Amino acid sequence: MGRTLITGLAVLVAGLAAAAVWAGTSRSAAQADERDRRAAVQAATVHAAALLALDHRTVDQDVKRLIDTSTGQAREGYVRGRAAMRQATLEREVSQTGVLRASGLVSMDGERHTAEVLVVGDALIRWEADDKDAPEERLYRWRMEVTEVGDRWLVSRSELVQ
Repeated sequence: MGRTLITGLAVLVAGLAAAAVWAGTSRSAAQADERDRRAAVQAATVHAAALLALDHRTVDQDVKRLIDTSTGQAREGYVRGRAAMRQATLEREVSQTGVLRASGLVSMDGERHTAEVLVVGDALIRWEADDKDAPEERLYRWRMEVTEVGDRWLVSRSELVQ
């Protein structure tokens, strides 16, 4: 009887230890998933803020910020369009300032290390080279795909949505 009791207690202790390890692993995975969700939304938000802040006096740094917060198709587009964006911004002395209004995670694909985020912002655009053009207010809504690259989340695709 004593041996059976000891064996039963050993099995019980082993079962409790396994349950504790499983619970700890599940909690760690849930915390990692939450960190990824927050990081994905934060990456889209930082990129959108860079899109809203374009000024002819700082255009080179502004475009660099867009390139630095993007990857893949989005990054290639900024690199390809850098000279044209710079020229247009300088010629018309564009100054755009904006405010982010909302952002939210739409979906997340853990296997592909991608997420879809919606971001909304307002901007005020001034063309300082032309006194006839009144400042213009714009509302932007973006659907952004963000991709985990190494230990960073970067915007891999960005599109305006209606």
